[in-house]
Amino acid sequence: MDPQELALASARAGFAAYYLTGTVESLGLDPATLDEATLAQLIEQYLPVAVAEADRWLATLDPATLPLAVIPRTECLEDFGCPYRTPCSLFGPPVNHQCYVTDCADAKCRQCPEIFGELVSHLVYKSWCSYVCVQTGTSPPKEVAIGIGVITYFGGQFAGPWCLPP
Repeated sequence: MDPQELALASARAGFAAYYLTGTVESLGLDPATLDEATLAQLIEQYLPVAVAEADRWLATLDPATLPLAVIPRTECLEDFGCPYRTPCSLFGPPVNHQCYVTDCADAKCRQCPEIFGELVSHLVYKSWCSYVCVQTGTSPPKEVAIGIGVITYFGGQFAGPWCLPP
C-alpha cells in the first residue's frame, strides 16, 4: 500500500476514534443503562460526524507532515485490549478484508474533573482502537475501509470495528 495513503488512512481513523469516544463520554450517560444495543446505536449515530470532523481536520494538514511509517501497533492488544487483526463487524466492505490496528488510547473523559476519579472519567468506554482495513488477496494491498473499535468500561469487551469506506 502506498505509504502516504496508509498514513492518511491511519490519521483519519485515529482522529475519528478519539472524536467519537470523546463525544459519547461527554454525553454524561448512566453506565447502568448501557447495553450492547445502546452502544451500537451511539456508534451509528456519532460515527459519521466523527469521520466528517476527521476529514475536515485532514484538509488543514500538509500530507507531507504525516509520518509515512505506519505499521500495525501490536502493543494495542496488550495495553488496551484491541485485537491486532480483525474484519469489520458492522458496515464492512463487500470484499474479503482484514483490518489492522494502527492506533489506540485510553478513552478517559477529558472534560471530567480529576476529583471524580477513574469511575466517572470512564463512563462508557475504557479505550478506543482505530484500524485501516485492506482487501485480502491483492498486491499491493488496497485500502477498503477505516474502522473504529472500543473496549467497554462496564464489561471490558471489545466492540467493533465499525467501518466506513476510505
